[in-house]
Amino acid sequence: MLLVALLLMGLIAAVAMALVAVLGARALRKRNRVSPSAASPAPAAWLGAPSASARLHRRLRSAVAVARSASAAAPVAPRLAELTADLEREAVAIDDHLVMVSRLASRERRKVLAQLATKVRQVEQLASQVSLMAVQAQAPMISAGQPSALDDLSHQLELLEQARHEVAQVESTTGVQRASPYATGRPVQGGRRAAPPSTPAPGT
Repeated sequence: MLLVALLLMGLIAAVAMALVAVLGARALRKRNRVSPSAASPAPAAWLGAPSASARLHRRLRSAVAVARSASAAAPVAPRLAELTADLEREAVAIDDHLVMVSRLASRERRKVLAQLATKVRQVEQLASQVSLMAVQAQAPMISAGQPSALDDLSHQLELLEQARHEVAQVESTTGVQRASPYATGRPVQGGRRAAPPSTPAPGT
């Protein structure tokens, strides 16, 4: 009887340890996300790894956290929340690229990482701009005939997306396989996504 009890206690302890390990791994994966709503392919080791890819990943996480916190604190500016969501999607796309590029040979990896680092800096600058506009949301100061700060942010996001597509082209020349749901979008033209090419009619 005592042996059965000991076995039962050992089994319960093993199950409890396995459950803790599973919950801990899940918590790390969530913490490692650039966006709380989008799973990241980045390895959990990137939470503290010193590699260039890991550092850029952490900078994206921090920038998105700043932008989300700022826009949430400014409910009187709903468009700011929309633009923050756009910025968040761009950050997720860049993060997906970082993971793919990290698997390249060192020479090709350095070339693409240098370009992605520029995009990460843009995300950080835009997140800072979101934070500033959230503070000013209660007292907007817009001169007559001048574009608003929100219009400027929207334009910068379009430029960031266009630049990301240029990076994607560089990646394709180095053999990186497309995996990001955002990396397959068509480049923007004049602030709008390019329309898909029309299919020629039969016989033309």
